[in-house]
Amino acid sequence: MAALSKRERVDAALAGQPVDRAPVSAWRHFIPEELSGAALAEATVAHVQTFDWDWIKLNPRATYYAEAWGNRYDFDHYDGVLPRLVDGPVRAAPDLGRVVPVEPTAGVFADHLDAVRRVRRAVGDVHLLQTIFSPLSVLAFLTASPGDQTVSVGSDADMGHLRALIHTDPAAVHAALDAITTTLAGYAAACLEAGASGIFFAIVRLARAGVLSEAEYATFGRPYDLRVLEAAREASFNLLHICGPRVYFDQVLDYPVHALNWAAVGQHNPDLAAARARTNLALVGGINETGALLHGTPAEVMAEAAAALAAGGTTKFLLAPGCGMAMHTPVANLMALRQAVDRA
Repeated sequence: MAALSKRERVDAALAGQPVDRAPVSAWRHFIPEELSGAALAEATVAHVQTFDWDWIKLNPRATYYAEAWGNRYDFDHYDGVLPRLVDGPVRAAPDLGRVVPVEPTAGVFADHLDAVRRVRRAVGDVHLLQTIFSPLSVLAFLTASPGDQTVSVGSDADMGHLRALIHTDPAAVHAALDAITTTLAGYAAACLEAGASGIFFAIVRLARAGVLSEAEYATFGRPYDLRVLEAAREASFNLLHICGPRVYFDQVLDYPVHALNWAAVGQHNPDLAAARARTNLALVGGINETGALLHGTPAEVMAEAAAALAAGGTTKFLLAPGCGMAMHTPVANLMALRQAVDRA
């Protein structure tokens, strides 16, 4: 068939229509560029143009949502992609009352809406997704203590505080989640107005075994997730990311999104074939961002991509990592990932 434009290719893949080749993309943090919306936009555009990705997942700093409610960070000291937490508004259950709705187009949100506008102007008619963490994910950041948040949210250190609050004062947790959700819903709508095609809605390492129970996530996660997604219902491409190993995969399959991204390789989650049998959503993934892409050779990346393309099938499949890739992922391996879809 004739070559499709990037938007046409992604739209066709999402709809289950024939494509000239599978769409492909990958995303990463940019440090220190992520401290400024303008610099983040510039780095993102350069990254996309270098690797010729089919869609863009804007990857802002992971802490900006929590910053909107008062978390303060030391950006001179990062551990991986997280700066050191200095202080925040929630240290105990009574502090949850400090979490009230904030203006979704001001402060750090305004800076990231500016990033959306800048990227949109630079790339033209290509699908662009702005990242929004789930309300419960944001609350996990807000309830972490200084010194704890040196690893990914979802660690025992981070989650101990949130779990304790859920058990000791569930009403206050619900009130805080309501405030966060009201703000993020407004922000999601503002992202679409700024030029985003949709949102990359990330449940950050919470909806998984060993962190919260399925019942806890159904109570404190799901209702608020759905409210944010409802605010983005007019989007043309909403992508749900469920992060981490042993995720509660089946619990999110009815979320109102176009596609699902998760770690399908090596993390005790459903693989592509199992996912295909369980949902009609478009599947986004198939590449282990901590495996061959990071540590292997271009030939090994090609082989993993070929296996993912075979498992994903020719419709409703977009090739990508299962999560953000490391900043030092070899350029040659990313080039191989991009070239794999042309050789399939």
